[in-house]
Amino acid sequence: MEAYQISLIISCVLAIAEVMTLSFLLLGFSLGMLAVSGVQFLLDGYSLNRDVMVFALVSVVSFGVFRKIFKKKSDLKPLAEDDINQY
Repeated sequence: MEAYQISLIISCVLAIAEVMTLSFLLLGFSLGMLAVSGVQFLLDGYSLNRDVMVFALVSVVSFGVFRKIFKKKSDLKPLAEDDINQY
């Protein structure tokens, strides 16, 4: 089994885990592993430094994008007063 196939399987496992949790955290990790799989396929091989950098960059960017897209409306609602005891 080649490196890109293993990365693709890990990406699918993370996507399935995301469907079960619905937290949108694992979706970013899944996209990061999918990007690593694509880079490994295109560049024909495994490189730890390159793969970790691609995974980290794609995961952080996608996590930020998903936080903006899927933000709850209650997160945007300002409090009427600055009273810390108001619920």
